[in-house]
Amino acid sequence: METKSGWPLALKYALILAFSTIAINLVFYLINPKSAEGTWSVIGIIQLLLAVITSVYILYAATKVRRDQDLDGIISYKKSLGFMMQMALPAALIISFYTFIFFAYINPELLVKIWETQAEQMANAGKSDEEIERTMQMAKLFNSPAAMTFFGAIGTMFQMFIYALIASIFTKKEPVTFE
Repeated sequence: METKSGWPLALKYALILAFSTIAINLVFYLINPKSAEGTWSVIGIIQLLLAVITSVYILYAATKVRRDQDLDGIISYKKSLGFMMQMALPAALIISFYTFIFFAYINPELLVKIWETQAEQMANAGKSDEEIERTMQMAKLFNSPAAMTFFGAIGTMFQMFIYALIASIFTKKEPVTFE
């Protein structure tokens, strides 16, 4: 049984995965700009659930297409997980690039608001001005658009790995053996 490379299909579905995730985030940002601030609300929970369900479904659907069209209806859990991670890598890079665009150009004030909230919380906790200043300098290093892009890519890959672990349970199909 000769199998085709999974990369063309993985890239196609990675684009669908990335742009659907970005679209969900943008739509909810337009509906409720405060949803980007990370505060929990009913709208934020709906956004999270919609993003998770959409991501898992796209991973599942793409792997099912790969299994049924390219692999004669058979795929192990390991190969299913591997194919899903082939999709996750380009999707994570695209999503992290969107994160950079969002924080650098769409809503750069959000980072300032996050830093101000952190400083206020530390002041309320009784931290000295020196401690707050030092902490804010460190926070700005890790909360810059470039750093958020890097850490966002890693976080998205981890998130997609968890989704892939779950979706692979439903896409694996071992060959039937008669003993």
